[in-house]
Amino acid sequence: MNSRMLKIACTIGIVIIMSCNYKMAISETTTQDVIKSGDVQKSGDVSLFIIKFSNLIFEKNGIELKVPIFQGYSSDVHYKSFLDYCYKNNLLKEGWGESAFVIKADKGKLTKTFREFLMFYKGNILKDSDITKPAKMIPDGGALDIYYDFQVDGIPFVLQVNISTDKDEINPGSIKSIFDVNLDENMKTPMFTYRFLKNKTSKKI
Repeated sequence: MNSRMLKIACTIGIVIIMSCNYKMAISETTTQDVIKSGDVQKSGDVSLFIIKFSNLIFEKNGIELKVPIFQGYSSDVHYKSFLDYCYKNNLLKEGWGESAFVIKADKGKLTKTFREFLMFYKGNILKDSDITKPAKMIPDGGALDIYYDFQVDGIPFVLQVNISTDKDEINPGSIKSIFDVNLDENMKTPMFTYRFLKNKTSKKI
């Protein structure tokens, strides 16, 4: 290779390296999550949170897995960024995770809000599920844990929802449709909780 060709090859190599570095810098910049005031609200003294992200992004083997958030309107945020924000702002102890996320409702509209929640997820992650029949239901007196299985890009997830019903005791075997269940509208703070479990199925819970 003569000196002129060598110079051209070196120049091309430098341009390629600079281009790659530029792309990496852009990528790093665009993946920086901005969590604004009001995007994360602690609910009570335990690790319960109201979040307003449009999507919560989980990761598995370098793949980003987007999960929509009911009543979310802000930017997309990685789950790790959410945790880091909580640690930085003393909302969670370092290394801990949230117990659940919270949906609050107006007085007398808790059951209505719960049904809207399910219909929202029927439009995306639960589009292939019969939302009237959760994959699993576990009673606790008048409360009920319900579980839905779903996948994002082939990765299994579980949506777990905890509701307080208007019954003192509830028998899951008698429930033909989850829409037949009325929530406890007499709660001081009408609410229900939910969380996402990555890389799990309801059978393993």
